[in-house]
Amino acid sequence: MIKFFVSQKNKKEKGRFMTENDLSRMKRRFLKYVAAHGMKDPDDQRNIVLKRKHTLSVLRDMGLLCRGEGLGENDSLIARAAALLHDTGRFPQYAEFRTFDDRVSVNHGLLGAETIVRENFLEGLPGEEKSLILRAVKYHNAYAIPKVDRRAVLFLKLLRDADKLNIWKVMLDYFAQPPKNRATAAGLGLPEGREVSAEIIPVVLENRVVPISLVKNLKDYRVLLLSWVFGINFKTTFRLFFRRRYARALKDSLPRDSEVQKAVLHMERFARSRTLPSS
Repeated sequence: MIKFFVSQKNKKEKGRFMTENDLSRMKRRFLKYVAAHGMKDPDDQRNIVLKRKHTLSVLRDMGLLCRGEGLGENDSLIARAAALLHDTGRFPQYAEFRTFDDRVSVNHGLLGAETIVRENFLEGLPGEEKSLILRAVKYHNAYAIPKVDRRAVLFLKLLRDADKLNIWKVMLDYFAQPPKNRATAAGLGLPEGREVSAEIIPVVLENRVVPISLVKNLKDYRVLLLSWVFGINFKTTFRLFFRRRYARALKDSLPRDSEVQKAVLHMERFARSRTLPSS
């Protein structure tokens, strides 16, 4: 069980806030940790490299998201630290299980939070900031946002959005590559499949994110990825989603079956409506 840090600051912490230097030091430690998990087998190393690139892309996208949503300097640093460390658990997960599928291995969010504490990545930060980062990492992969305090929810929502922004790109790149060049763990071992499973369509039409338990193949997984629009929290995220043409690319990668396309159009319209100014 993780021992979270209390929000009360001791005298040493009074007036202390996270700085860019703290984040830079954290990044150096993290990259050293990742390098220590390098694999000799080329296929395994491809999966490690994939997660390293993903992490750095989420860190970059978190900066865009914080600016787009007008966050202050300190909140932006906390959010970026959470982005940097959010997939820390992926490296020991893959080292032990050779998969990124939490269902058959371990919850990588929880493992990540435990690893951050064990490796002392947050050394020198005030207790409140440590707690916010750890809770964001622990719950970033939960199906739904848990009941935590309002400030913790802010960073959790930011992290979940930034994470999705890059996973969309990672998976579109994955689908575009020949199988021999793919980072195999990204596809969770799913077969390609010919059709979208029928039970997925009603979930989408009810404006719900498709649960991984319904996913039987990579066609289903494409729909799951697109259904993430129902869990997006910020206008900036929706705008980047369309600016990067993720909606079109996912749509073009799905079967032309009328029910599937109806579901896709429903998701696209939902996402588009969230880019409009509030009335």
